[in-house]
Amino acid sequence: MMDHPSPINGKYLGVCDEYGTLYTAFARALGIPTRFLSFSMREVATGNVSGHAIAESWNGTTWVHSDPTWNVFDNPQVYRTAGNDHINITVYGDADDSYYTQDPNDPTGDGILRYEDFRTQILLGEVPRYN
Repeated sequence: MMDHPSPINGKYLGVCDEYGTLYTAFARALGIPTRFLSFSMREVATGNVSGHAIAESWNGTTWVHSDPTWNVFDNPQVYRTAGNDHINITVYGDADDSYYTQDPNDPTGDGILRYEDFRTQILLGEVPRYN
C-alpha cells in the first residue's frame, strides 16, 4: 500500500486512519479478526501531543500490532523508540462488530443518524506493551 502512489497525481492518498481502516477491512475480508485503534502520544523532546491510528489482528492467542502507515508489524514499542511516551489507546467498533448494542433505528434518540451513532469506543489507556 505504501509503495504504490496514486495514478491520478503520483502521491499517496490518505493518512493513518485511512490506512488503518483499509487494513482492517482487508484483513477481515480474509477472515482475520482485526480491530481499529487510535491513540494519542506525547513526543518526549517537545511535549507535543499527536494522534495516530493503527490496527491489531487476532492470531488465536493475542492481538498483534499492525501499523500500515509506518509499515511496522508486531512491534508496538516502535512509538517509544521514535521518542514518544504516554501512549493512550482507544479501540473502536462499528455497527457490524458483534458487541455493538445501540438501537440501529435511532441510537441517540434525536431523530438524526450520524456515522458516530454507529461507532463505539473503549478507552484502554496506557497499554503496557505499547508503553
